Amino acid sequence: MVNLTHHGASGTAKRLRQTAESGQPAKTLTMKLVVCSQCGERFAIGHDVASPDPELAERQAKWLEEQFVWDHIQESKHRSSIALPAWDELK
Repeated sequence: MVNLTHHGASGTAKRLRQTAESGQPAKTLTMKLVVCSQCGERFAIGHDVASPDPELAERQAKWLEEQFVWDHIQESKHRSSIALPAWDELK
């Protein structure tokens, strides 16, 4: 049987500010926190509350960590909101 929860909205990573921990809208469930190992910026991976997927969030966290490395290599700032890849877009 195919698990159809792997298809659909992929989620978003939002930068967390030092003073406000809740960076996600009410319809979004924080699945995982990711910290850039180079600068310490923190991001919350959020999925729609109707379709949370912990396994996808784990894979998105790894993808996001790689994006942080590239941002520092290119001397770019991390965006405050990052669209995350869906299942079929991840390696």
